[in-house]
Amino acid sequence: MRRLPLLALAAVLAHTADSHSRFYATGAGSKLVEQGLAAAPPAGSEFKEVPAPGLRTVANEAQATTAPWIDSNGWRFQRGLQKANYSKLPAGAAPLAAAEAFTFAADAILNPDAAGVDELAKMLQFLKAQDQPPMPALANIGVVDDKSPAMDEVLNMLTRRNLLYRVVSAPDRRLDVSVQLGSKDFPRAAAANPSDFAARVRAKLSDEKRLVRLYGGTSTIARLTGDGKRARLYLLTYGRSRSQQGLRIRVLGKYRPVNFAAYGAADNAKLADVENPGETTEFSVPAFNIVAVIDLVPAEPPVVESAFSTRELELNPDPNSAEWSKAPRVEAGRDYFGRPIPGAPMEIRSRWTKDHLYLLYSCPYDQLNLKPDPNPNAETPRLWNWDVAEAFIGSDFARIGRYKEFQVSPQSEWVDLDIDRDNSSAAGGVQWNSGYTVKARIDPQVKIWYGMMKIPFQAIDTRPPEKGRELRIGLYRIAGSTQKQFYAWSPTGGTSFHDPRAFGILKLR
Repeated sequence: MRRLPLLALAAVLAHTADSHSRFYATGAGSKLVEQGLAAAPPAGSEFKEVPAPGLRTVANEAQATTAPWIDSNGWRFQRGLQKANYSKLPAGAAPLAAAEAFTFAADAILNPDAAGVDELAKMLQFLKAQDQPPMPALANIGVVDDKSPAMDEVLNMLTRRNLLYRVVSAPDRRLDVSVQLGSKDFPRAAAANPSDFAARVRAKLSDEKRLVRLYGGTSTIARLTGDGKRARLYLLTYGRSRSQQGLRIRVLGKYRPVNFAAYGAADNAKLADVENPGETTEFSVPAFNIVAVIDLVPAEPPVVESAFSTRELELNPDPNSAEWSKAPRVEAGRDYFGRPIPGAPMEIRSRWTKDHLYLLYSCPYDQLNLKPDPNPNAETPRLWNWDVAEAFIGSDFARIGRYKEFQVSPQSEWVDLDIDRDNSSAAGGVQWNSGYTVKARIDPQVKIWYGMMKIPFQAIDTRPPEKGRELRIGLYRIAGSTQKQFYAWSPTGGTSFHDPRAFGILKLR
């Protein structure tokens, strides 16, 4: 059976789309309601009581093993539970309960002990910072749920073994494996030993097709979500200390991590040894407590096309004009970590002639951060301190640290830079003059500003342009004043646009 590409799985293998987890607090947690981190529990009985999550040692449960027993509600959430009541939380368990509900996109009522309220507050603040629009859960195993007690343990063990599944009503041929009790491959008697049953599912799937594999951790559960454009991996570790070190992850599919956030991790913590062996992605995770969130984008660079024009274009930044209305375009609605930015995205269109490359930016805004006394007739140093749209363009795929930077502001200010990340003394820097021109206009009625660049090809490539030619490009925008937003068409994964490894491709057509 042909396996669908991993990012395509989101469209057809969706379990239940993530929703923003809502937290409610009772008892000692009423302090969190006052702080705005939780709400008072709603009336009614729609929340189902669930046991406290944690880690314990249990002899002869499932089978004799040195691995700890994980008390997780993950299988309940994957079965469809969306509202959980953690009414009986022992000391120190509330942060894990919150992280568990967040990982599986469930609403939760939390009843923390008095001594643990402050730590729970820290966890809720962390989870709030990681909140993003919903994405479907990714899975390539389908489990036909017959609602039997045996199925409870099967789902629990599959979750604990990180065999990513979704519950189905009937076998689904689009999945790599369909699990149905009583079938030839999965006889009902085999479910008497859930651990062996999970091993049977793993063997049927094969390790090569597992969506996520964890090395070095026996008490961590993974959840992978995606929308076809990006993916998010949740790592949830159980136990009293709940600290993970030396954990290595393999995700099926070629990705590039653009954001790592982990509760209890060092301030400078980041993923290490990121590799793409074959059609997979591997990386090592630094020490963290309870929960980590990793955002991923496809490792293959994004592509923006540029359409050929037989004649040069006027500097007319109007997307509805004949020259621009049908031009190829891309959008940038995420920051340099790949996180969505509220509001409409920036749009970039491109055209080219035998002598010039043209870029047109459409930038919706709430408030503009404009430089007083603008002078569009001369280069404006440090233009990036105000609202600006940017293009980083390089032609040398062997020396990716060498590229040119072009900026345009809403007031037609400009700056161009010659950059060499590998040898700054060899670059022209701000003294370099490309000869490019810009034009911008602000439309206050629709609250969009438009900026257009006309860049001589000889400033970015020694070769004359031709159809099929590819250049390296990064498209960015800085917006706002009191709370700046940093738009990135191809996220860099760090707080700088100057990471040429993250550039996409500009293709002349």
